[in-house]
Amino acid sequence: MVTDLSSPADISLSGLYADNRGTQKDSDVIRTLLDQSDWFCHAVEFDPRSGQALPQSLSSLLARISGYSPPSAETPARDRLWRIVEHSRHSVERLFRGLNEAPRREQALLPVHAVRELDATSFMKLSNRPGRNIREKLAGNPYLQGVRRFQSINLPENRLLKAFVEHLAQLLELRRDILGHEDDLLLQILTWLRSGDARDIGRWENLPPNNTLLSHRDYRRVWDAWRLLQSLEDDLSADHSRLPERIRTKRLWNTYAQMWRDGTHRFADMPVFFDYDRFEIRPWLSKVVAQRVTETINRNVSVEDICAPVCVDFATLRPRYATGTTLSSLPDAFLWQKWRDANTAVALDLFASDGIYAHAQATTLSWADLFFSRTDPEQLDSAARAFASRLHSLFRHETLIWLVPDTLNDFELDVIRRNINARFQNATPLPRSIAAAFQRADYSKIRNDSAIVVIDSVGGKTCVTKLIARFDPELKKVLPETNGFYWERHPSVIISNTSPEMHEEKKYEIPTLDDQGQWLEAPRAKLPVVDAADLKNDPRIGQFAFAINLTNSPVIGGTRLHSLQQRAGGIALWRDQIPELSIKAVRDGLHRRCHLVSRGTTVKPLRGKPVAVEVREDFTLPANKAFYQFPLFLGDSTEDLGYSARLESPAFPLEKDAVCELRLTFEYGADDPYKLIFKPRNGSFQQVHATWCRTADVIITDAPAPQYPAPMTWADLHHVPKDGGDETSDLLDWITNAVARLDQDIYIRPRNRTTGVISTIWRPDKHEGDFTFANMDLSAKKVFIHQKKFIDGTSHADFIEGSRISFEVVENAGKYSGRNIAGEHHQEIERLKVFDDASISAQVIKMRKALYYPVIQIWRDGRSIDDAECPQAFADATRANIHYLTSLLHESQLPKQIKDEIRFLMCCMHSDAPDECVQWITEQVSKDRIGNPRAIGFALGRVVEPWQQSILSGFMERPTESALRVFAYAIWRDRHFVERFDVEQMTAILDSLNTVLGQIKPCPPRKKINDKRTTLNWLQSTTEPLELLLGLLRARNSPHAQIRMLLQPHQKITKELANQVERVTEFVAQSNGYLYSRVQINIEKPQGDQTPELLFALRLYLTGDDGANAIHITSVSDKNDE
Repeated sequence: MVTDLSSPADISLSGLYADNRGTQKDSDVIRTLLDQSDWFCHAVEFDPRSGQALPQSLSSLLARISGYSPPSAETPARDRLWRIVEHSRHSVERLFRGLNEAPRREQALLPVHAVRELDATSFMKLSNRPGRNIREKLAGNPYLQGVRRFQSINLPENRLLKAFVEHLAQLLELRRDILGHEDDLLLQILTWLRSGDARDIGRWENLPPNNTLLSHRDYRRVWDAWRLLQSLEDDLSADHSRLPERIRTKRLWNTYAQMWRDGTHRFADMPVFFDYDRFEIRPWLSKVVAQRVTETINRNVSVEDICAPVCVDFATLRPRYATGTTLSSLPDAFLWQKWRDANTAVALDLFASDGIYAHAQATTLSWADLFFSRTDPEQLDSAARAFASRLHSLFRHETLIWLVPDTLNDFELDVIRRNINARFQNATPLPRSIAAAFQRADYSKIRNDSAIVVIDSVGGKTCVTKLIARFDPELKKVLPETNGFYWERHPSVIISNTSPEMHEEKKYEIPTLDDQGQWLEAPRAKLPVVDAADLKNDPRIGQFAFAINLTNSPVIGGTRLHSLQQRAGGIALWRDQIPELSIKAVRDGLHRRCHLVSRGTTVKPLRGKPVAVEVREDFTLPANKAFYQFPLFLGDSTEDLGYSARLESPAFPLEKDAVCELRLTFEYGADDPYKLIFKPRNGSFQQVHATWCRTADVIITDAPAPQYPAPMTWADLHHVPKDGGDETSDLLDWITNAVARLDQDIYIRPRNRTTGVISTIWRPDKHEGDFTFANMDLSAKKVFIHQKKFIDGTSHADFIEGSRISFEVVENAGKYSGRNIAGEHHQEIERLKVFDDASISAQVIKMRKALYYPVIQIWRDGRSIDDAECPQAFADATRANIHYLTSLLHESQLPKQIKDEIRFLMCCMHSDAPDECVQWITEQVSKDRIGNPRAIGFALGRVVEPWQQSILSGFMERPTESALRVFAYAIWRDRHFVERFDVEQMTAILDSLNTVLGQIKPCPPRKKINDKRTTLNWLQSTTEPLELLLGLLRARNSPHAQIRMLLQPHQKITKELANQVERVTEFVAQSNGYLYSRVQINIEKPQGDQTPELLFALRLYLTGDDGANAIHITSVSDKNDE
């Protein structure tokens, strides 16, 4: 008990030790100080480099405090001197065995035979001697002033070392004399101080530290310890002055430790920081959170070191393991956390944790995350290293069999495999399905080529793995109990995949404290119920003899396999069909796959025995590249594995393309199981080993966005350049003249007719027609008359020489011809022309050629005849033309096809469209029967009219595929259209677009040899969602931060869309068709790359490639008539 806290604050180490023995009046205070220091040093762990107390988890701290016991009389307290000694002990011992040395030179009088070097001083000394030559000068005294070089230890760092150990020896002797404890280091110091090395070292002059003292591992610790020695007396006085605060700190944390030791409370784990000088223990958050539990927690669970081969299963938070036929669970919760704020980052091992804190500043990882998560690779590696180290501290045998989920491939196991291999010399991964087969399959019931399936659920994925029994006569001789059967594992089939969001909520089988301060109990695992009969109907699985439903860990099967394999020697007890792998590169101008591992490739999974895998095709390395990097793909998936094969060689860049042979080997369980070699066929350079590089997931917040083409002004429309020349067109005059010609094509309107007399007989022409001439009544001019110019229903054969006829006169270059020829008394009336199928088709084509281009261009970019910049004459003429086109819609005899063309032209006018067109549009949208999405997309324009806003709102309530195809045209019709969507609407559109792209199938086969329509229709329906995606990427320029971030390259939806684009790219390459896009893209592609510009640009934009900055969208072309 402390009796007095008011004693003077200035105390010395000798007084401290004397008072601790009870010889002074302040003995209780001093003993309290020493007890506190010993308690604190027991609770913390010091950094061996800096000497500072390391942060640790709350659970680890409470366990340390709970295990504290005061030092005995024979054991000195861990005080400040103890800390100095322990921090420098190993460094001092190492330095005693090997001090730093540096070369030195000095003048010395040496025997002539020992002289190796002379300088100017040597010659000066020699010249002062009597004699005419060197022989005479040395005759009486065979010694010469020469340069002697030697290694000196009299260096600043060694002088500091000597000063430090001299001072330290005095304090250790003081502790020995007062407390009776002699440190082993004291004897080493005293011995060294008597050595010749110590005598050769000079005195320390309190110089500033040199680079060696600050950077050398051992001298830096000596320097730090020397500084602590200099402030030792002041630190002791400061400890004494803070005694009340130190008492409160110790009492508080002893209380927490008692609660933890009793098992009546559970604590939310968090980092705890320490300040040794101030005797502070500070948790990450200001308050330690504890909850009373109804059932006492057993704190005395431990695992003795296991020195036999072990099979361990990481499917649960507390791994299951087996040695022989004994099944057990580890008491440790394999959890790792990293807490981070603006200034600090701390990693924690939570093996003894009662509960985790799901705090916003904490990232939590478990074994499941190491298997299935794609978070920061550095964090995964740190967690895997901590877990592997913990396993190695428990399992001391070099053999470790660790079970892996069947859904994972060797690349996804990279982080765990490397860290486990670093700790265990003979670590072997084993699929859970194989372990289950060896644990539960009865060899007496197995027949050759019979199949079983293993149903397993790990990490939110339920998979079915098919195993087929194969017979090996050699295996039957060696292991009769197997009846000669080994198992061949086929790739797993995933039948259920829980969403990552749901999986995140159920990830940890441990109580959790959420951000709201609420405790959440550990969820209980619910295994899905799978009907074996349904599996047999699944074509991916097929028939099988029986099913094994994994409800418990099959670790005993793993140990049984290990035991049998040791007896079998080099005969593998199971085979593995490794997954199909391919890399993608440009071949024949298109991005195509080169298959490294073909489907159905089977290997023997024996540790340390590489297996050659045949690669059937060569690979061409293009010239002029400093390095090569090819993404890796699994099976038919368009999503790369997150790894690339990278080639680097001094021979690069190549002068010309090189055809290479690919050599691939697979070594089961190795750090790098796949080894790929590129060997040139012509031997022009040494073979190159590919390195597998993890694709960096760089977070980009300002990825480039497509630019909308610069809009034309009303003045520009008078001078629109024509294709292929320097001439221009006036679109305003064009459209006025085109509407006038349309009237002539649709209506028959009466014109002045002339009568005359046929003056000659009918004669044949070159084209199997007949012609004649007629004299006009009012003049003597001759008029050319042809049988094709007679009106419908009238035959030229009814008229002979001398017959009177009527006609319309047409003059051309001074010559006259007749048209609409009939009898003398024929009278024309105003009426619609009569159209048949051929004339309808011809009229539609004529309208598209004459009117599509000017109408689409004039009303592009939201232009309207109500604009102030619109020429008044054109506006008045256009209103009259719109009224005229509207009247055509009321002509009952006008064919529907021609009316549809008129409606499309009106749709292009968006806000200027008449009510009849608006009604036609709204009826289609309300019935969800959109026949022409381009028309509706053009009609939306700037979305300023109430009817346009209503249509857009209707589409956004349910963004169907039809709505997306409408948006594909609208988004490239007006530059501000993409700004109409808020965050929720953009998210819904992107999700729907991802679905639509995912539903695109390969181009269907042609129905006939000359069938081009099938491919064209497929290409058009494929192009529309791709153009929409390109337009939506303009949202990266949004002023709203949330919208701007939606399509950044690191976002999940962006990666999914990028995978869909790669998938469509393969389909387009297979179709042998040309993917035409209205969006004209100017982009520089690698030489020989024939990927369509739209797909190539999307690939660059979605992946955040720097090449996207060089993409220029020049215009949007709508001149195509389809």
